[in-house]
Amino acid sequence: MEPHDKHIALLTDLLPRYRTVNSHYRETVDKSVLCFDAQCTIADFYNEFNDIQLFEKSILNFLLSTDKEIQTQIISNLRTEAGTNLEIYTANKDFFDGIDIINVCSGRYNPIRSDIDGQLEVANSLWQELTKVRNSLESASWKIDKIATGRLTGEEEKVENLYKKEQKKLETLYRKQKESDNHAAGYLKNVFEEVYKLGCSFISLLNNYFPVEKEKTQTLESTAEISEPEQEPQTEIEPNMIFRTGKYETFLTLEAKLITDKYLNAELHWISTHENGKPDIKRLVTFLVALMDNKYFLPGKDPKIKTFFESRYHISIGQNFERKRREPLLDEYRIIFPNYIF
Repeated sequence: MEPHDKHIALLTDLLPRYRTVNSHYRETVDKSVLCFDAQCTIADFYNEFNDIQLFEKSILNFLLSTDKEIQTQIISNLRTEAGTNLEIYTANKDFFDGIDIINVCSGRYNPIRSDIDGQLEVANSLWQELTKVRNSLESASWKIDKIATGRLTGEEEKVENLYKKEQKKLETLYRKQKESDNHAAGYLKNVFEEVYKLGCSFISLLNNYFPVEKEKTQTLESTAEISEPEQEPQTEIEPNMIFRTGKYETFLTLEAKLITDKYLNAELHWISTHENGKPDIKRLVTFLVALMDNKYFLPGKDPKIKTFFESRYHISIGQNFERKRREPLLDEYRIIFPNYIF
């Protein structure tokens, strides 16, 4: 398979798997119980698709696809399934995060256990019979009863062979049990939050390369902030134009946390507001200051950084991004975002 086709196949494989995962999410919420098979499916999904760089490469290759109609349909469906997953998790976050996966794995349906119990009864019964025959043989030997000794020796051999045969069956069952336990041990982690963060990254990249056409709405700034005239449309800024190597991927993780903490919604609209209900642009600029202070951006890119985030988060930052307004925020971002690992 050519690399181009390989990357496109990743997206077409991802879509039905997402649907299956979402089906397990709904069933788990409805029954208030996570079954082991669902845990395996969800964990396998995360382990197989958690390479964000590979996903972005797939998106870039898919973008070159000539059939735009099919392309649009697949991207739309993928965005829908990812968004559905985020919605289900967000609405039931405490439930999903609180699931005891160890109990899920240890309580899984495992018919080998009952087979072992049955085989143990058979083997123990033969062992008791063998012990009884050996005791009788020892007694006959002491009495020098050659007839009884000969008969009991043959009986001992027969029972012993039966016992060894059943014991081998038991050992086979124990080996299968160990294999089953080793398999289950690979699914002991609760990955619901990781799947959520992964979905946020998926949607972020989908929105970046396949923007959703929306009506332009005027965003009001805080009365304490200075507004500026509407700017002319600017050339779209790509991440590699402003981010240092490797920093964009780290930024996507932080962005997922912004969604979790209700600064952004799943469509990447900045929704954090002041108590007066107006957009909290200062908090957004504080976040950008934190990124700048931790060397996320290439030097001399201030205008492009502002343009990139205005477009990405559907909000006007205006003069709030000027250097003289940013500098005081250097002392604030660790207080406002204390749990963010920049």
